[in-house]
Amino acid sequence: MPTVTSLLNGYSLSTDQGSPAFCSIVLVESEGRRLVFDFGHVGRRRALRRVLAERDLEPADIDTVVLSHGHWDHIQNVDLFHQSRVLVHPAELTFLAHPAGPHTPSWTSSVLAGLTITETAEGEEVLPGVRVIEVPGHTPGSIGLTVATDDGTVVLTGDAVPTLNVLRSGRASGQPTDRDQANASIARVAALADFVQPGHDQLLRRTAGGDFETARARTPLVFEGVEE
Repeated sequence: MPTVTSLLNGYSLSTDQGSPAFCSIVLVESEGRRLVFDFGHVGRRRALRRVLAERDLEPADIDTVVLSHGHWDHIQNVDLFHQSRVLVHPAELTFLAHPAGPHTPSWTSSVLAGLTITETAEGEEVLPGVRVIEVPGHTPGSIGLTVATDDGTVVLTGDAVPTLNVLRSGRASGQPTDRDQANASIARVAALADFVQPGHDQLLRRTAGGDFETARARTPLVFEGVEE
């Protein structure tokens, strides 16, 4: 059965100068093949290399990578995986060709230049037991993955479900491109999942009562002093 490992935890943080925007970066392994879901921004580049190395992995060891959506905090390190197949929803590629909003600078699509881009959509089995799920609304081509593990179905959501609070409320946060679609995607995830790996929170699990709660303690962030 597939396994799901959090390489870097997601965090929902803000400052008086904006959000550090640390998204969840997840490793999925199935029958000897490996997949990475989302990549983070360049501020986490060294950390991503480090956690891969701790597992005796290099980016070249990853067969497939999946981009949940094209916002800056999820896409920027995709070039590390230039030898991998990069899965993106076609609606997201169209969106990135004409980006809108503060989270998709005009240069965003250039991050994908030179990579092996493969369009993907609902139901594609990208690894044994791992399928694409369409969760539009946060952006037009937002996608997640369902992973059939020994413990139940884990849904990797990107920012279709960024936090526990959003999952519990059923209401999209921020500035989704289509709020009705975004709310419907949250409801879909809640109906499918035994576990949810949100875009900016720790792993969540369904309780006996049908609600969701945190599944494990968050890894604390340690900020080291730096000189400008």
